[in-house]
Amino acid sequence: MSQEFHINRVQSARPQWRSALGVLLVSGLVGCSATAEMPPKINTNIDQSPIAASSGTANSDEQQQEPVNHLSEEADMTVLVLDNPELLAKAAYLDAQPLVAIEELAEAPRRPHRLRFHYGFDKQQLNADDQSILRQHAVYLRAHPEMTVQIHGHTDNFGAEEYNTFLSRLRASAAARILKEEGVRESQIQVTGWGSSRPLALPEDHAANRRLELEYRSEQMAKAQ
Repeated sequence: MSQEFHINRVQSARPQWRSALGVLLVSGLVGCSATAEMPPKINTNIDQSPIAASSGTANSDEQQQEPVNHLSEEADMTVLVLDNPELLAKAAYLDAQPLVAIEELAEAPRRPHRLRFHYGFDKQQLNADDQSILRQHAVYLRAHPEMTVQIHGHTDNFGAEEYNTFLSRLRASAAARILKEEGVRESQIQVTGWGSSRPLALPEDHAANRRLELEYRSEQMAKAQ
């Protein structure tokens, strides 16, 4: 009796088990279908945290290091200057010089280039053009009171040497008189007559030897001598 009941129970349980298995299969298929048809979810949460600028930080570090390197180079140059006595001497000389405005330098008269003048035979006066240039020298000397001019008179070898010495001094004195008339101080002018003892060319070249020469000197040059 019990054995038959057990067989019937097993047989009655089979349909239920098959039904449950069918339900599970259907549910799995439905779930797979739903999973395949559903679109992927999009994450709409945007990370608004600040982005670390690594490259900017690196550049900033380099920029901070550049002034340090520059200061190091300047320090090296300072050491080189301090070790060079010539540069130190030049710097001391420039510091001792008075400052002159650029406008004053531009307006200051320049010394004429011509420093030699020639005479006719047995003459002691320069022609009009030469006297005009000599007056330009006077303008320069007035603007530079620290400068002096040595006027050298010369002659050719005609005649006695005593007369030639006298004539050469007359030529130098006549030129000095023009400078004084233009306002040059007497202390800035020195006069010398050489006669024919210092020819410019060969003694036979009389026209070249009859001349007047200007030689400029500064106070520093005079002290050095």
